[in-house]
Amino acid sequence: MAFTSGAGTGGQAGPPIDLPEAAGRRLAAKSFSSALSVADFAACLHMGMRPVGLVQGFCAMGWNPGYYLPSQTNYGNQWQGGYGTSWSGWGNVLDNYYCPHSIIASAEHPSRGYNIEATGIEATWAEGYNATYRRMLEEAEALGAHGVIGVTDATKPLIGPRVREFHLLGTAVVMDGQPAPDRVWSTYLAGSKLGKLFEAGLAPVSVVGAFAAVTVLPVCVTEIQENGRWDTYGVVSPYGEIGQLSDAQTSARRLVRDHIKSTLDGGALHGADLRVSEDSLVGRTTISAVLRGTKVRRVRDAEPLPQPVPTVRLS
Repeated sequence: MAFTSGAGTGGQAGPPIDLPEAAGRRLAAKSFSSALSVADFAACLHMGMRPVGLVQGFCAMGWNPGYYLPSQTNYGNQWQGGYGTSWSGWGNVLDNYYCPHSIIASAEHPSRGYNIEATGIEATWAEGYNATYRRMLEEAEALGAHGVIGVTDATKPLIGPRVREFHLLGTAVVMDGQPAPDRVWSTYLAGSKLGKLFEAGLAPVSVVGAFAAVTVLPVCVTEIQENGRWDTYGVVSPYGEIGQLSDAQTSARRLVRDHIKSTLDGGALHGADLRVSEDSLVGRTTISAVLRGTKVRRVRDAEPLPQPVPTVRLS
C-alpha cells in the first residue's frame, strides 16, 4: 500500500512510500515512540536531536547452508559432489588437506579434505541484511528523519532452522535547525558514545554489516581428532592442534574483514563487533563470522562539546 506520512518536519506531509499497513498505522500516530534509554534520550536532546519515532525493518530468508555445497560422499577416496572436485558454483576452495596414511585405502577413509568459502550462503545473508536495512530507512524517510540512532541488529531462526529472520530497529531523529541531508544516515551508537563521535569530528554515515562462512569437509586426520581418538597407525594424537579447523576459523575472520572493507568506500569502521559461531551438519562444520559497525567520515577537526546542562530537576 502507499502510505503518505503526515509526520514530516514542520508537520508537512511526506512523499508516498510503500510500507506495510501495520507500519503505516504506527508511523501515522500522533505520539512518537523511541527505543532509547532515559540517559541516551537526554543525551540525544542535548546534541540537538529530536526523536520522531521508532523505525524497523524485517526480512525472512530461506537458510540452508548445506544446500550450497556438494553432498558429502566419499567416492573413490575423494570428497565428491554434483560437480566432482571442481566445486564450480558451490564455493571457493581455500585449502586442501591430504591423508598422511600410506597403507589405508577404503571407500570409508576420506583421503582428501577441503575448507570451502560458502559463497551461496554469504550472498543469502547479504541479501537479507540489505533488504532489512532499506526497509528501516524507508520508515525513517516517511517520518522526515535526518538519521537513525541506537540501531540494534538481530538475526535468528524463524519457523525452524531453515528460515532466518533479519531485524533492524532504531530511533529516527531530526536535527533541529539543520537542513535535511541527501540521504538518511544511521548508526549503532546513541547517547554519550554518539556524542564522543561528534566530539572527535566524525559523523556517522550508515550501519554496515558483513558475513563470511567457511565449510569444513574433513580429511581423515580431522575426523580422528574431532572424535578425540588416537590413530592406531601412529600418525595422529587427539591432543594436538586440529589444523583444518584452526585454518577455517582464521579464514572466516579474514574473509569477513575483507567483505566489510568493500562497503566502506573511503570511510572508516567505528565500534566494530565481531561474532563467530559454528553450525554442525552430518559430516561437516560451517564456521560463520559476522562483523558489524558504523561507517563514519571526518567532517571537521576534533572539538569538545559544550558542557551538558541538567534536563530534569528534583526541586
